[in-house]
Amino acid sequence: MGRLKMQYNRILAMGDIHGRFDRLSSVFNKIKFGSKDFLILLGDYVDRGNENLHCLQWAMRISKLPNVVALRGNHEQMMLYYYLLGTYESTIWLPNGGKYTKAEMDEWIKTDPDFLNEALKFIDKRPYYYRTFIDGQEYIFCHAGLKPGVSLENQSVESILWIREEFYNGYNGTAEVVVGHTPTPYLGSVPGVDIKDRYYPIRLPNKITMIDTGSFLPKGRISCVDVISGQVWQSDD
Repeated sequence: MGRLKMQYNRILAMGDIHGRFDRLSSVFNKIKFGSKDFLILLGDYVDRGNENLHCLQWAMRISKLPNVVALRGNHEQMMLYYYLLGTYESTIWLPNGGKYTKAEMDEWIKTDPDFLNEALKFIDKRPYYYRTFIDGQEYIFCHAGLKPGVSLENQSVESILWIREEFYNGYNGTAEVVVGHTPTPYLGSVPGVDIKDRYYPIRLPNKITMIDTGSFLPKGRISCVDVISGQVWQSDD
């Protein structure tokens, strides 16, 4: 936890990448990220795309910078469980896009046998959320959302990584919450919100900003938002 604005010009949040390295490169080139920016990645670097390990490797590299925080997504959690635990989450990884990542990994480790362990160690060290204050306003960044009525410290892993409707329909906290996980094209009508572009970040009336704009979909994009100014950058079609 920290207080960021005095140190950085932009506080950037980037949503779900899902193995689309082409779209990742497109949006990252546009934001012109530098030492005066702070970047929070909301997880889901892998699965469903065709360059999953390149995206994961990129996250592993950039997260070493002091002004970058790479959070954990539910897809990284499923991948970790698949390789290490064999629990229920491991059985749902492959049919939820993990088959593409696993196929890449099977080939990758033929020439780089240490990469799997490096990737799993990276995932295991990912925090579940990032909390900060900007000009006195509390901001919480996490992958999916928060269970309404539960303090941040008491949130379950399941809620932070998987929650959907209960969060964005029921949250009424004072903190601004920035999340990915639920693709904006999948949302139905939202009371009080005029959704003109389904592939664009959505700001809900109850202080939630949703920035998963369906990177893995044919018309999807990867989005990056400056939470201070509200400026949005998106990958090219």
